[in-house]
Amino acid sequence: MNKQDIVVRLLALPAEIAKAEEEVLQANESLVSAKELLQGKEDDLLLGNMIDGKNAEIRAAQMRQNTVHEREILAEAELNLKNEVTRLGRLRDEFRALQAVTSLLKGDVA
Repeated sequence: MNKQDIVVRLLALPAEIAKAEEEVLQANESLVSAKELLQGKEDDLLLGNMIDGKNAEIRAAQMRQNTVHEREILAEAELNLKNEVTRLGRLRDEFRALQAVTSLLKGDVA
């Protein structure tokens, strides 16, 4: 990577970071929605007397069995959020590293 490549990348990174921040916000919104969807389904099952096990373990198993789809959506939303946060962190790290390189190239070792 030469100086010109570093400059070009430094100029591009703020927009990429801003986009990644927006993706994190959207992923967080999706996670909140997935949690609400699961909670709504659980509420419907409880209020509709669909969960009727004799003990807590059986009721929990019935709840899991009846909310497989909603739990899958929640797991996907959680994974997506983690991936977006990781991507944002990598972009920020790259930006800081390139700033450090430019400081070294200028001779501003502080």
